[in-house]
Amino acid sequence: MRATLRPLLLVLSFAAACGSDADDPIVGLASVQVTHYDYDFDMETRQAQATLTLTLSSEGDCFTLPMRSEDLSGVLIDGEEARSAELVGNTVTVCGVGWPQNSTIEFASTSTVPLATDGDSQVGYSISTDIEGNPFTYLVSWVGGCDRFGPCDSAPSAFATYLFTIHHPEDQTVLCPGEITSSPGLTVCAFDYEGGPTYSSFGFAASPSWVEVDLGDWNGIKTTFYDMPTANLAGRLDVDLAKDFTAWMVDSFGPYPYGNELRFAAGPTYWNGFEHPGNIVLNERLNTGGLGEAYSNPLAHTTNHEIAHQWAGDQTTLADTYDFVWKEAMAEYLTYAHQAEFESPATALKTLSAWKSFSGFSQYYLVPDEKPALLDYYGDVYGPGPMILFRQLEAIFDRDTVLMGISSLLGSQHAISIDDVQRALEDATGSDLSTYFANWVHGEGAPVWPSFAVTTTVVDAG
Repeated sequence: MRATLRPLLLVLSFAAACGSDADDPIVGLASVQVTHYDYDFDMETRQAQATLTLTLSSEGDCFTLPMRSEDLSGVLIDGEEARSAELVGNTVTVCGVGWPQNSTIEFASTSTVPLATDGDSQVGYSISTDIEGNPFTYLVSWVGGCDRFGPCDSAPSAFATYLFTIHHPEDQTVLCPGEITSSPGLTVCAFDYEGGPTYSSFGFAASPSWVEVDLGDWNGIKTTFYDMPTANLAGRLDVDLAKDFTAWMVDSFGPYPYGNELRFAAGPTYWNGFEHPGNIVLNERLNTGGLGEAYSNPLAHTTNHEIAHQWAGDQTTLADTYDFVWKEAMAEYLTYAHQAEFESPATALKTLSAWKSFSGFSQYYLVPDEKPALLDYYGDVYGPGPMILFRQLEAIFDRDTVLMGISSLLGSQHAISIDDVQRALEDATGSDLSTYFANWVHGEGAPVWPSFAVTTTVVDAG
């Protein structure tokens, strides 16, 4: 059963602040864009103080933001009490003195983050038991989910910068996107890079089990694995392969987007891996044979898939929830392309076989017209996604052409839609792909992919 939050109405009224010119007051609902989050969170109390920097794209004396919470207090605008703050359902409406278009304000509030997730996933805030028997704490936004943790622009296309301040038990190590400064009981992560979508950037992980393993310098990128002794992912990871793949991504799609540090961490994760910017979390059981057996080397495959996401998913993000397929298909295809060109034909063939196997379970098209809940649909893209968007076109045209189309999409901060992917592939191939996309990508109901039964007969050549 999927967890739901009961409807909530909470109104906080404060003394009215001074208004603008009495002869010409600014009133109405302003449109706002969140450009920065200063997020202060206490792991023991689950109290979160969020201070958001807002830019107004239209004037007004009120604004709204997504927020799923059961309490709200300490509402301030530019350090002063707001005129009013109303939390109804999943939206907070805040009013103040009135602000002109293009002005910038700071909006602060305090709330309690529920210890809850979306269904069986880790989307939300959770504490689970890791392979060492210790607590693994994880705050995961995912697509459209950052409003679980306070007021937040949860649109998949939104980018921002972040300052995370995490108060935690002294035995815990905390990882979050950005440059980390830590002391006993306190970790601060300053994320000032371009390319920080909320789905992957708004989150942190904490564990007392981690042991730092230095993976060396990857062409100017200091690489560290926060491993667990029993998991021993760092000891079994093909470091040279991951380093070579990262170098190939840089050569093909531009500089690594997140400075000079890349961190990996092991944990009891819902997914095989998650691509937080500069912080890749991998499932602690990836090398036990319990996950991802369809691939030749599940640990190596997942690691390179998540590295690809640093460009395809983090530096670039989704224009809309149902553009989800392109980022997963692209990460899969880039992993496969490197396998085919630089690793081994057998490894690449195993990946193709995995995609075909996954495709047999699809209940939705790559862009489903019925728009199901993302947790019901997202898994259906991993097999047919890379096959349809890239591998089939590679067979029709060639790999260099498909990679050229992908290259035109990556390398700078922006949101990408499936229509953008179509245009990029059309430009690269010089072909009209509208019928192809209409037949293979968009649709309603469970797709029926073509299948063939092939038999072979050995003929005595003598």
